[in-house]
Amino acid sequence: MSFFAVPVRAAMFRRLGAFASLATVAAAFAMPAQAQSPVLQKIRDTGTITLGYRESALPFSFADDKGQPAGYAVDLCLRVAEAAKQKLGLPELKVRWLPLTPQNRVPAVVNGLVDLDCAPNTNTLERQKQVAFSVSHYVSTVRLLVRADSGIHSFADLRGKTVVTSAGSTGDRHVRRLKAEYGYRDVYAKDHGESFLLLESGRAQAFVMDDVLLAGLRARAKDPSQYVIVGPALSVEQNALMMSKADPAWKQLVDQTLAKMFAGPDIAALQKRWFQEAIGARGVNLALVPSDQVRAAWKHPSDAVTE
Repeated sequence: MSFFAVPVRAAMFRRLGAFASLATVAAAFAMPAQAQSPVLQKIRDTGTITLGYRESALPFSFADDKGQPAGYAVDLCLRVAEAAKQKLGLPELKVRWLPLTPQNRVPAVVNGLVDLDCAPNTNTLERQKQVAFSVSHYVSTVRLLVRADSGIHSFADLRGKTVVTSAGSTGDRHVRRLKAEYGYRDVYAKDHGESFLLLESGRAQAFVMDDVLLAGLRARAKDPSQYVIVGPALSVEQNALMMSKADPAWKQLVDQTLAKMFAGPDIAALQKRWFQEAIGARGVNLALVPSDQVRAAWKHPSDAVTE
């Protein structure tokens, strides 16, 4: 893993230029003076906030054409960073980015390597034993990505075939749970990029993951028309930012920041930027409008699990 830091100054303001003014943002984030937050104290002491991200989870969190963190969840975290800057009265705050995988993200949060994980983390009861989640920022479903000419339409077509997913993801638990019933071979990649490579190279015939992530990987393929998303929804995934379970004051600030965005026009602009417009030099466009479930998550912010 490697860290790199950037100042939260002009560059960040340009990225967030379409959003609300700093004065309006700052006013919305007042917390009780007596609330103690180890994370905020660390940020104050070091002048740095450390954020986790993924390198291949487009459009939520990925490395862009220049290798820089980008995406919907990355921009949400930048807004939280600005809220922390305003609350702490820091004239200057640096953002340090740490690339994480689905497998090492929970240990990174538990051990304090990152203050906030900026990705499509699924809020689950099992994970809540170790970490905390923000209010949901998106909603997706777990399905299958296969080659268009594979003849695979559901799990019933997978007997004797190889199914891949990313180790430590919610796809992981479904692949393990259904293996005996459908008689397929299972393999586990380190991240979503490697999972797609196994599908692309023919070493796996199906890739199980959140449908939005599958759409992002398909859109970045050499020939997106060669792949289709199929099968029933195995589960509804409440996607959220992930943070320490031991710091409710920090979670409160994160949740208030997101709720403020959801209540205004900013979230629609952000969703359009990452889900409905061209991304990067290749002009990848997922053309995904927000579902009724996504709109409901914005209208009624909640960290409830829907397993």
